[in-house]
Amino acid sequence: MDNYRQTQPTPPLRDSYEGILARARHADRVNDVKGAIELYRRLIGRLAGLSDRVLSRRPDLLSLQVLARIELGELLANEGRYAEAIEVEQPLLELDPEQADQWRQDLAILRIAKGEVDAGLADLRALAEEKPDDPWGWTILSIQARIEGRFAESQAALDRALEIRGESEPLKQAALHYERFELFKAMGRLDEALAAWEQAVALDATLSSTVRNVYTMLTNAGRYSEAQRYVARDDNPLQAGFQRGLIAYLTGDWAKAKQEWQAVARLDPDSFEVGHECWVEAVLRLGDPVPALERLPKILTEYATPRLVVLWGIAWAMNRDPETAAMLFQQAIYALRHGRPPRQKLDGADWHLLASLVSDEKIKAGLKPYFAVVETLWGR
Repeated sequence: MDNYRQTQPTPPLRDSYEGILARARHADRVNDVKGAIELYRRLIGRLAGLSDRVLSRRPDLLSLQVLARIELGELLANEGRYAEAIEVEQPLLELDPEQADQWRQDLAILRIAKGEVDAGLADLRALAEEKPDDPWGWTILSIQARIEGRFAESQAALDRALEIRGESEPLKQAALHYERFELFKAMGRLDEALAAWEQAVALDATLSSTVRNVYTMLTNAGRYSEAQRYVARDDNPLQAGFQRGLIAYLTGDWAKAKQEWQAVARLDPDSFEVGHECWVEAVLRLGDPVPALERLPKILTEYATPRLVVLWGIAWAMNRDPETAAMLFQQAIYALRHGRPPRQKLDGADWHLLASLVSDEKIKAGLKPYFAVVETLWGR
């Protein structure tokens, strides 16, 4: 026992630099965002006040300040506080000049997220042009331009990255072709998106795990027969079974849809790493929210996504608890507001799902404002 005690690391003192960092990380883990930010700021303030003489003796403290600024910047960005994140990360250019290009890239992306799209993209373009033979800079520019709907610039940057990458690195080529899939999908050029996805999978078979994105795209476009062919390539029974049921439902075969969703509902979602949203939606579409309400708290502790929170809200609406549903919808909107691009309301498709499953008109009327619903002359 004595030997065991001797081998245990001594925990840092509560108010030491390391102790404050540990407390900030713990606060972040338990979702005490305000407490975490305060602790990070306190730590950075103390470290930034150290003299050059102290730092020459303790260079590890400079590294600690860099680390604290990175972590606080990420936390602020996740909260949508982009201006503050920029202020926190700007000093990294001087504190860690060896990684200056990385910090310039991060700051440019934060500026785009903040709404300074032209300036941020210009910064990324300048970085790419400084190293014209490095495909990574062009790839980052392409991704950020796509997110902001600047499709022509995105495609030009991606073509440049592919040209540089050549054929000697198939896995990296595959990643670029998958990005072409995302770009063409966003542009509505579905045939080109399919070709790009097939190129990506041919170079990296592991990308076949993204096939749900392909058949979802085709289903949304009403290309059901093609979608079915891609569903057959999905080895996840939660995802494939749900989509087969959805396509059957959309094509008027309710008996087939019910059969597929019942098969999904009988599966144990805890046995799968992905597909939990499909399991929940299949259960809800069968009309009884109770199994989903029983399983969702556990699922969300490991696989929390805004969509799962929305489905949880729909389950509570079906269970005639609009107050809990509204609270969950607001939580999902809060997360989506900080996404890229930001969204102020929930997807209209989820409104139609709720409306098809909840019969109480008063409950539906109270929850409709949370969704992006296009009103018509008929009020639908």
